[in-house]
Amino acid sequence: MQVFDGHGGTDAANFVRENILKFIIEDEHFPISMEKAIKSAFMRADHAFADACSLDSSSGTTALTTIIFGRSGLISSSVGLLVAF
Repeated sequence: MQVFDGHGGTDAANFVRENILKFIIEDEHFPISMEKAIKSAFMRADHAFADACSLDSSSGTTALTTIIFGRSGLISSSVGLLVAF
């Protein structure tokens, strides 16, 4: 599950929505250290968005993500002002 709250336009929210799962799965820490993989993926998304010249760099987003593993695994993360309860 993913929730993005774009501000200053939708480019950042759309970019993260389309890329964050791929960035998490491709991270060297996945799936051994999910906390590191998720943090690294959001940093990668931030840098990749900044490098994407065709996107509105004044756009931003907050993000709430939840990853479900099988029947017993659940990891939630938030970036920005969103808080997962």
